[in-house]
Amino acid sequence: MKILKMKLYETQLASQGRTLQRLAELKRWQWLDEGRARALRDERMTRMLLHASEHVPYYRRKLREAGVCEVGRVRLERFERLELLDKERIRSHFEELKSDDLHRRGWYVNTSGGSTGVPVRFIQDKEYDEWMAALKLLDDSWSGRAIGDRQIRLWGSERDLLIGRENLRTYVGRWVKNEIHLNAFRMTEEQMDRYLRSMRAFKPVQILAYADSIHQLALYAERRGLSVFRPKAIMTSAGTLFPPMRERIERIFGCPVFDRYGSREVGDIACECSHHRGLHVSLPTHYVEILKPDGRPAPPGEIGEIVVTLLTNFAMPIIRYRIGDMGTWAEGPCTCGRPYPLIRKLAGRVTDTFLTREGTRVHGEFFTHLFYHQSWLKQFQVVQEDFERIRVYVVSAKPEDEAQKAIRERALADIRDKIRIVMGPACEVAFETVDEIRPASSGKHRYTLSRVAEQYLVR
Repeated sequence: MKILKMKLYETQLASQGRTLQRLAELKRWQWLDEGRARALRDERMTRMLLHASEHVPYYRRKLREAGVCEVGRVRLERFERLELLDKERIRSHFEELKSDDLHRRGWYVNTSGGSTGVPVRFIQDKEYDEWMAALKLLDDSWSGRAIGDRQIRLWGSERDLLIGRENLRTYVGRWVKNEIHLNAFRMTEEQMDRYLRSMRAFKPVQILAYADSIHQLALYAERRGLSVFRPKAIMTSAGTLFPPMRERIERIFGCPVFDRYGSREVGDIACECSHHRGLHVSLPTHYVEILKPDGRPAPPGEIGEIVVTLLTNFAMPIIRYRIGDMGTWAEGPCTCGRPYPLIRKLAGRVTDTFLTREGTRVHGEFFTHLFYHQSWLKQFQVVQEDFERIRVYVVSAKPEDEAQKAIRERALADIRDKIRIVMGPACEVAFETVDEIRPASSGKHRYTLSRVAEQYLVR
């Protein structure tokens, strides 16, 4: 059955584009020597910058002003002169950031709440999708999962939680890929019991999970003394994997944890290999900088702001993008032999878990999903002040007329109802409109913050 599903999935991938070809290239490139790997990166950066200078109005101007692009020539040594991109610039220059050849790129609009709580729309294309699908398959192979191997995803599904079952096509697709999805947005003790039973019955090779959700499941199993199926590997993402969390997950599930780092705007950026010396930046698809407050590169071991240039999305180039996270470079290469840059530590990326008085855990990603595609919203922050009290701070995107105010009020009423579905009907949800949401002392905005979790959850 596994071989049948593998062949069906490979046939599906082949019919949809060049994902398998991209995967073959990524597998080959990961073992290039350092000099050839850097030459490949420079070649791919040059291609992206030339495209941006010729087809994207915003970068046509910015790259010329920085002296990076000159009449068909790219000066990579001047790249650090280019102005940084952030969510506010994407919003305010959205039309200018579009490539003028979108009609041939199979493009679509995506949206992210982001780890800073600032919603943003961006455009992605078919080539980006192919590279990101291939990169996920490569990362899976590092953890020991091959195409067709069983996988359980402890991931978020707002539709499962609030609407009901997903359609038949979705379930057939998951069957072909040999996946089972478990909802991480709300984890009651009853559901965690069911999730552990599903893992024992399905026997996945790999579990893909929100870092905090799989940690909470491990903590629950540990406290109850429950038997746990031991997969070959666990892949974590969507939250900071603190060392005590990794230790507990690996001890309870009896397998290594592979951490992966990415975002909706730029896809998967970096992933651990089996040597666990840090996260390898995918050099053919992403160029990553870690910068000090003055904009200079941070040396290995020194924390700085992560800035990402995406090398695969030509529909809307994302160049020198402030992703909103902090990190440090490793002080040496990985012992695995791959020539890719190594992020030793990620910091400032925390997804809080909200708690009900009955002990139900609600993943913070649930709340960020409620604010996707809200055109009236500039920024938000959801704070759990007590078990039955949540305060939501919102910053409107622009001056509102009466029609826009009505849209906002309907949206907030809907958000209040959905929060009460998961937090309980007695939960008080208060909205507060403010002019600004100031960042934490770390310099990063917290989009969800649970005072209850800080008091009661074991990290």
